[in-house]
Amino acid sequence: MRIRALARRGEAYAGLRHVLRVADLELDINARTVHRAGQPIELTTREYSLLEYLMTNQNRTVSRVDIAEKVWNLNFDTSTNIIDVYVNYLRNKIDKPFGQKLLHTIVGTGYMMRGKQVRDAD
Repeated sequence: MRIRALARRGEAYAGLRHVLRVADLELDINARTVHRAGQPIELTTREYSLLEYLMTNQNRTVSRVDIAEKVWNLNFDTSTNIIDVYVNYLRNKIDKPFGQKLLHTIVGTGYMMRGKQVRDAD
């Protein structure tokens, strides 16, 4: 009985969309799609994972160590610039073509996703 009840509950939640938003940037976790100002943005698997992590932690500074552990599942090697390289890839795709910068460097600390929130029209 309990298993059937849990299964029914799961079916009810399966149709829900989980969308992360920072300003006009949207990441749909279920569909694994990204849009900015209504335009689709193509990302690699690693870029998508990095963006999802940054958006999940929006308005919070995340360190390179946090990113390495959560996105790459690695112990951070201070001699590598792989995180900086991928942040640059993201900037070129989500910030450069648009007016508002959303991905910010917090000097000496890490990175932060933040932007003025866009209100939904009612």
